[in-house]
Amino acid sequence: YMKKTLLVTLVPVILLSCSGKPTVQDFLDDPELLSKTTNDCIAQVFTEDTIDKETCATAKEAQIQKTKNAVNSVFK
Repeated sequence: YMKKTLLVTLVPVILLSCSGKPTVQDFLDDPELLSKTTNDCIAQVFTEDTIDKETCATAKEAQIQKTKNAVNSVFK
């Protein structure tokens, strides 16, 4: 009974973590993805298309982190 309960509890958590939306680290690891997503977000604003606000916010956070990393590397 305990194994079934654990399995039923873990499956949704695993599925949510694999939702397919890129994380900040995904964007930092793949600059091309970050660039494409940023450009898509900007284009969507101007064309009034539906914006994936979560992905755009994550890309923005990755851009901020990328800039911080660059500044920190210069001053080290």
